[in-house]
Amino acid sequence: MSQFVRSVDYVTPEVVFNYLSKLTNLVFLDSSMPHQYYGRYSILLLNPLELFDDLNLVSQKYSQLLNTHTITKTEQLPFTGGFAGYLNYELGYQFEPALNQQQNTSNMCLALYNQAIIFDVINQEAFITVAKIASYNCDYSQQLEDLYQLYQQSITANLVEEIQNISLPKLKFNLTHSQASYTTMVNQAKQHILNGDIFQVNLAQAFTANIPPNYPTNYLYHKLRTINPAPFSAFVKLNGLTILSASPERFIAVKNKIIETRPIKGTINRDDNPDNDNYYAHLLQNSAKDRAENIMIVDLMRNDLSKICHSNSVEVSQLCQIESFTNLHHLVSVVNGKLRDEITLFDIIKAVFPGGSITGAPKIRAMQIIEELEAKPRGIYCGSIGYFSLNGNIDLSIAIRTMVIQNNQIIFQAGGGITLDSDPLAEYHESMLKAQKIREIFQ
Repeated sequence: MSQFVRSVDYVTPEVVFNYLSKLTNLVFLDSSMPHQYYGRYSILLLNPLELFDDLNLVSQKYSQLLNTHTITKTEQLPFTGGFAGYLNYELGYQFEPALNQQQNTSNMCLALYNQAIIFDVINQEAFITVAKIASYNCDYSQQLEDLYQLYQQSITANLVEEIQNISLPKLKFNLTHSQASYTTMVNQAKQHILNGDIFQVNLAQAFTANIPPNYPTNYLYHKLRTINPAPFSAFVKLNGLTILSASPERFIAVKNKIIETRPIKGTINRDDNPDNDNYYAHLLQNSAKDRAENIMIVDLMRNDLSKICHSNSVEVSQLCQIESFTNLHHLVSVVNGKLRDEITLFDIIKAVFPGGSITGAPKIRAMQIIEELEAKPRGIYCGSIGYFSLNGNIDLSIAIRTMVIQNNQIIFQAGGGITLDSDPLAEYHESMLKAQKIREIFQ
C-alpha cells in the first residue's frame, strides 16, 4: 500500500489549522465555502520532505514519483502525497522570450509532502494520511501516530472561540494608484486596443500597509475566511512568505487525465434584497460587454489547452453562467480536455500559466502591457496556489482576493478586465469593490 490512512472524529478544519498555524512550511487548502464539486475537501499539509524553487526539478521529480507510486482502488482521497505551494505570476516569464526576464528568481515554492490531514467538508469526515514516497526513508507508522496525536491536541485546544474574540489592529492602506492615475492607466490600455495590440487586458492596483512584528496571521486568516468564504481559500507559510487567500476561481484541475479550467470574467455586486440581487445577476448574465470579455478568454483557454490535449477533445462545457459569492456575482465558464499521455507537469504549466482571465488576449502582448502599465511585479497575485498529487490529481487556484505578508508589510491587489467598451471610472470602482471585503477586515 502506498498510503497509510486513518479515519478520525470530524471537527471543522479551522480547529486543527489554528493549532498548527505556527508551524513553518505549512499549506492549508481550505474550502471555506463548501461546494459538492469544487469546494468539497480541505487539505492541511505539514512537515515537508523537501522544498523546491525550480519547476523543472519539480516536474522531473513528479514524473519519477508517479511511475513508482501505486494507488489502490480504495484510496479515493484527492491528495495522496505530492507537491503543494505557490507559483508567482512572474513564473510565466520564463516560458516566453518576448517577456522581460529580469525578474525576481524566486518565483515559486513547492514543497513535497507525505503527511496530510484531509477534511471532507460536505460529508463531514476527516482522515489523517501518510504517503510512502520512494527514496525517502521514513518511519511511516510513527509519522501516522504523531499526526494523530497532533490532531487530538488541536481538538483539545480548540482555539477558534479565542480567535473569534480577538480584535485586529486597524491598518491604513496606501494605494499604488489614485482614482485619476488608475483611470489614466485604463485609458492607456484602451489606446493599445485601438492600436490593435490587444483585445483586452487585466489591470490591477496594489494596497499596502505596514504591520506590527509578530502580527497574528491565523487571526487574520480567520477573519478573512469568515468575511469572504470561498471554495479556493488558502493559508500558505513557505519560503519566508505568509499567503492568505480567499479565491473564488479555479485555474486548472486534473483528474483521470481530464484537465479543466474555470475562468471568471464579469463581475457585479450583490444586494441584501433578494429582488435586487436577482436583478443584478440578470444584468450581468445579459451584459454584452461582460459576455464578450468572457468568451474571448474562453477562446484563449481553449487554445492553451489544445497544446497539451488530444485533438478534438477540448470543449466548453459551461459558457457564461452566473456563480454567486459573498458580495459578488461572477460570470464563469468551464473548458476541459483530455491530456495526451506524454504531457508532463512542466508541459501543463508552460502551456497555460498564467491564466488568461487575469492577463488578457492575446496573452503575451497583454502581459507586456501589464508590465508596462503596472510598473511593478505582481508576485503571488494572479499566480496560483494548490497541489500536484501523486495519484495524478492537480488542483490550482487563481491567486486573487489574496494577501501576502513579508518583512512586516502586507500587500494585496485588485483589478479587472479592460476592453474597448470599458468606462475608466467604472473600472476604478470595480477594483475598489473587489478589494472591499479584504479592507473590511482592518476597519
